[in-house]
This record gives sequence, structure tokens and C-alpha cells, in this order.
Amino acid sequence: MKKLILLLLLGWLCSLAFAMTTAKSLFYADSYMLRAEGVEASYWNPARLRSSRATDLWLPGLNSAVSVSNNALDLDTYNYFVSRDTLHAVDKEHILRNVKGKLSLSAESSISIFGFTMGNTALSSSTRIFAKSEAQEDILRLALYGNTEDSYSFNKASNNVSATAYSDISYGFGDLKVPFIPPELPEIKAGFSVSALIGLGDIQTRHFTSEFSTDPQSGTNASLEAVIRSSNGGIGFKSMLGLYSKVTPQMELGLTLDNIFGNIVWLGAREEREYQVKIDSLFVTNFDDDFYDQTDETRDIDSYSSTLPMELRLAGKYDLDFMDLSADWVQGFKESAVTNATGRLSIAAGLKPLPFLPLGFGILLPNSQTPLKTSYSIGISSKMHEFAIAVQSYNSLIPGYKSKGVSVGTSMRFWF
Repeated sequence: MKKLILLLLLGWLCSLAFAMTTAKSLFYADSYMLRAEGVEASYWNPARLRSSRATDLWLPGLNSAVSVSNNALDLDTYNYFVSRDTLHAVDKEHILRNVKGKLSLSAESSISIFGFTMGNTALSSSTRIFAKSEAQEDILRLALYGNTEDSYSFNKASNNVSATAYSDISYGFGDLKVPFIPPELPEIKAGFSVSALIGLGDIQTRHFTSEFSTDPQSGTNASLEAVIRSSNGGIGFKSMLGLYSKVTPQMELGLTLDNIFGNIVWLGAREEREYQVKIDSLFVTNFDDDFYDQTDETRDIDSYSSTLPMELRLAGKYDLDFMDLSADWVQGFKESAVTNATGRLSIAAGLKPLPFLPLGFGILLPNSQTPLKTSYSIGISSKMHEFAIAVQSYNSLIPGYKSKGVSVGTSMRFWF
């Protein structure tokens, strides 16, 4: 039984690919809109693209991060599970205790390809992957306890897999003064970025339904229907609009709207796979017969589009003599592999105890879709370069046995 559940969990995990907006956002638990400088401002708030600093250079692979998380299982739970030869009721409830309705897994990654700035413009490229997987709690409960209910029902809302991977070539233009602002009000800057997208791969659950029931008169009956759509190449477009204002010498405020006209048209090898399994009136007496029907059909399909839903971000940042504090609120307009329809809030602090030693801390507050995230980073900087590393913990203040995932990231920038 334990091996069966492990296989289920590993299957959900392996269905995920790995990618995030830019790697350094992990350093501050995603409270990064008003911290992004140089090349990164194109992805976070192009209004902040300006020529106050030397040219920023982004080299391949040096600004990268991988992040994997889930809503329920930590390392302690896994160790608790595998250390037992026999699972008693209390052990099973220990496993199920934090699986509230469904087990949700998500993964993101970002890998820099190139990037540089020229005054208040930037040109860059990166690769990003977004993935999500969900499985209904009843699946795990059924594996642990067997069929304790007369019937079970599963649907796509709680049982699905989605993943999208693409590279971008992005151009950002910023530091544009918004006209007609009364002189007594703080100056507002605007900016925009546009991205040509190269779709690398896409997989979506198009349909999923399953029924399972058993009773003495009709025996065991079960059915499953699933349709998975996939493609391995496409082209697309997205854009971002940003606003920024320094309302006081210490306080900054910003707003962005991302994924404007975001869309990828999948033109590469495209197919749909349809799975059907059916069991009718199964009894122990006819178990040796061909007791189920199964079909597996693969068909080519026409090109299709994946919409990247728009996402709103509001942020504030306050600079003190010895540190800075920031807060970001993010709200996706629709649930997708790229965005969350549930809003999230993150706060962060950055400080330099020594001129060459930047430190960072961030915390993303938990919600129904995302666990608590805490980030720690340390770097070494000079007038010409900065190198930094970060680690992020899920559902725990520090990485450890209570973490429901872990993330790592590196950042290396050059200025000349």
C-alpha cells in the first residue's frame, strides 16, 4: 500500500516541469517590483528603466532559479510515512491531515539567456516554465483506506495537470514622464515592455471525469475518461504597462499590468490523447475474466491558442538609512498555469551591514493556493558586479523538515 501511494505522489511530482518572472524575485519572496533594476525592470516595471546607472549586463544561465512547492506534504510527513511497516488509522489521518480537499503541486523556473540596457531601454531574453498539478484528496484516501464509501466522483476541477514553457525576446522602454500631472503632485513615470514568445511546450488537461461505486447487488462499477492536449512549438506575444512614482524622498509606489494581449499559438506537433476505462458489474466470481474495457486514442489536432491571463501588481517601497522595506500585492485575473486567481501579498527587507555585503529577507503570506514562503539571500557586490545566492522555504520560517518545498536561485550582474 505504501508503495502504491509513493508511486502516486511521484507521478504527480514528475508531471511538473521547472521555471518564475526573474530569478532574483526569489531573493525577496516575490516582493520585487520596486527593487528590479536594469534588465530586470523590463519584466517587473519598465517605468523604472532609466539611465541613472551604468549599463547592466545579463549573461546566460547566471540568473536562474528553480522553485517547487505543494500545499500539504512536508519532509517530516514523508519520513513519518516511510518509517512505518504497517499503517494504522492514526498514521493515515496524520498523512491526510493537511490535504484540505486536494493536493496541489506547483513549479516555476527562470533561466537568463542574455540582457543589457542602453539608457532607458533594455533588450533581453529568458526561458520560463510554469506547471501545476492537482489531485483530489479522495484519491489518496481511497488508496489508504480502500472504498469506505458507496461511490466516489472525480472531475477536472480537482484533478488536472497543466504546464507551459516558453522563451521570450523582450524590449523595454521606460522613464517616460506622464504629462498633465499638476505640479503640486509627485511626478509619475511610465514605461512598457513587449515580448515575442517562442513556445517550447504545452500540456493541458482538457477533460477528466471518473466514477467508482460498489454495492452487493451490482458489484463494482468504475469509469474514467480523460483527454490530454499537448504541443511542442509555438509563437506568441505579451506586453506589460508600468507606472512608478517617488511620492516622498523615502517612499516609492508602483503599478503594473502584465500579460496584456498575452497569447501563444501552438503550431508544432499537436495531439490529443483520449483515455477511457470502464468496469461493469465486477464480482469476485468473475475477476479472472476480462473485467474491464480500455481504449487509448491519439489524434492530431489543429493549431490552438493558450491565453496568458492578465495580472495586476501593486507595490510600495520605503527606504531607511540602514535598510529598505517593500510590499507587493499580486492579483491574477484568471487561474492558469502562469497565474493565480487568488491574490497574494509578500513583504521584504534589504540591508547592507557592510558596503559590499547585501542581505535580503522576504516572506509571502499563505493563502488557499500558496503556502507560506520565506526567503534568505546574501551577496557580494562592487561597483562593477554583484553575485548573490538565495534559498526559499515553504510552510516553514527556515528550510528544514517542516518545509513543503524548497527553492534555490543565483544572480550575477555586471555594470560597465
